[in-house]
Formats: sequence, C-alpha cells, structure tokens
Amino acid sequence: MQHATDILQSVWDDASAACALYHLPGSEEVVAISGTAAESNGFPTDAMRTRGFLIAPFFSDTSTPTVLIPPQSIVSVRMEELPAEHELAVPYTTDETEQRTVYDSAFQKISDALRKGVVRKVVLSRRLCLKFPEETSVNPLEIFYKACHAYPRAFVALWHTPSSGMWLVCTPECLLEHRPPGLWHTMALAGTMTWEAGAPAGRRAYWSHKDQQEQKYVADYIRQRLAPFALQLEVSPTYPIRAGALAHLRTDFTFTMQCEQDLSALVDALHPTPAVCGIPTDKATQLIRQAEATPRRYYAGYSGPLNMDGRSHLYVTLRCAHFEPDGKTATLFAGGGILRESTCGTEWMETSRKMETILSLLRPTNT
Repeated sequence: MQHATDILQSVWDDASAACALYHLPGSEEVVAISGTAAESNGFPTDAMRTRGFLIAPFFSDTSTPTVLIPPQSIVSVRMEELPAEHELAVPYTTDETEQRTVYDSAFQKISDALRKGVVRKVVLSRRLCLKFPEETSVNPLEIFYKACHAYPRAFVALWHTPSSGMWLVCTPECLLEHRPPGLWHTMALAGTMTWEAGAPAGRRAYWSHKDQQEQKYVADYIRQRLAPFALQLEVSPTYPIRAGALAHLRTDFTFTMQCEQDLSALVDALHPTPAVCGIPTDKATQLIRQAEATPRRYYAGYSGPLNMDGRSHLYVTLRCAHFEPDGKTATLFAGGGILRESTCGTEWMETSRKMETILSLLRPTNT
C-alpha cells in the first residue's frame, strides 16, 4: 500500500501546471488539488458556480493575477497518516540588517502621515530573505507536513502555479467561509502579543489600548461592509485566540446572505480589511505602495478552497513564505498595524514574532 506522503509527493511532482495542498483548521484531512490554472483579474463573478483552489494577491495586476486551480485531480489523506514528527534542521542566512534599515525608513513615512492626520491606521509589512546553503536540500512538502501538526488551528497551505510561484501559508485569519445550509462567517482579527504573556491570568492576556483600538477598527469596518449583504447578522464578543506562540483579539460575524449571487461583490467589499491595509482604505493603500520597498504580491491576499464539497474557506494569506524555483531562497512576509502611538522598535519585534511561525518549522522541535 502506498504511504500517504508518497501519494502527496506524487501529486505534487506530477502537477506540471498547478497544485495546492491544504489543511483546514481542526480538520482530520489534508487535501491535494491539481489542474491547469486559470487566471483572471479578480474574484470570479460567477463564484457560486466556480470550484477549485483560489489564490488572490493583495493588489491584482498583470504580474500578480488571481489564480484558480480547478479540481481536475483531488487526493485526500488523513492527518494521522502523516509522520507526527519532522525533525528538520535547515540552515540559513538572512538579510535582516539590510531589511531593518528599509523598515525604519518606511515606518518614518507612515508615522509622518499618521501625525498629519492623513490616515488613522496603516499596516506596514516587511520581508526577510532566507538563503540556504548550496549543499542543502529543502523539501517544501516536509515543511508543510510539520506545519500541519504544529498549527492545527490554522489554515495551512502549500501551492505552486506558473504565475504565483510556490508559497507556504500558516494563517489564523478567515476572510470568508460558507457553512451549509447557507451560513456565512468572517472575523475581525487584530492585536498581537505573545501567548505566554496571558498565562498568569488564566491565559486572558492584558491588551494595550493600541491593540484594542486596532481590533475595533477592523470590527467596525467589517460590520459596515457586511451591512448591504448580510441578513440575521450575529456578532460575537471579542475574545483572545491562540495562533502558535502568539495571541490575537478576535470577533466573529455569522450571517446569511440576502443574495448569494452577490458573493463576488461581498469579497471585493471585505478585501482588504484594515487588518492588512489600514483606514481609510484608499489612502492607506496609497501609502503602502509608496512606503514598502517591494510589492506584497500574494502576501496579505487570500486563498483557499472555493465550493469544494459544498463549502468555501477563504483565508487571508498571512504567516507565509515564497520559495524560489531554485530551492535555495525563500522570502518571509509579516506586517503590523501602525497607529500614532506606535514605536518602530515595538512594531519590528511584532513582525519578528510573526515570522517565527515559519522560521520555527526549519528548526528541530526540541530547540
């Protein structure tokens, strides 16, 4: 009998055009979809009749289109069939010193705009380039397996297409999901601190005014954007959730849609939320384009299965890494919300903690 990892490796190797492997939060399965990728300039207008794995960028343009992998081949294996431990030890060097200089300059531009009242919040992101030694063989599938076990509450995905390249994602944030019979769900997720900081108080962490304000901006924005589309909207209390070694503040929104044919318009209304962009959206977007040294590409976009088994799960592409085709370079992405009271050093540390989501997968679990 063929082992589960051999099955997935075979799908990955045979998918000459495009392939995506994913694990939904709390699921007992890993699913692999492969097929010939179709490109577009945005979310499918006939989304309720479209099936496959969807990959959307932060900014959609000719160089970073929205990509759909249709389910021409579908394979699923149970999580228990994957090796429980992946004692990876992947050496690497980084360009952290250079990136700190780039980040400090971008932070100053954002801070100036905040002080002038141009914006109320901007999410500033940064990159970290990892270089692997020539003699090192990096297998993204092994990193993906380890991520599935390490982050069972996250959406974990590994995909490659000709347009997007290869990306690994371990994200806690849902953009929109469909739960039959007709229920829809999204969330406001913002604010960041270490999970251990809340342990002495029964894991109910103390949240600063800045964290609470960040989360309120996102929650208010989502409530306003849902208003034209949602019926029977239910909003949960705000509560802390764990995402690996970090904690975030979360508010859930559950609703039915007035017209499910408006799904494309709803996704366009939600993305990008202030959790990945800022307030107001248009001015924050302009500042991001001006301040960030390189394009985000698929970081802070969204991805996930669309209309698979009657369900859709679209997650914001966070805690991610882009692997170059040569297998010797990977670029990590992370960001944080900048308010007037933010300090550069604190925000840099927040992005470093978020990058640990991926970096920890490259080290043995007992380190």
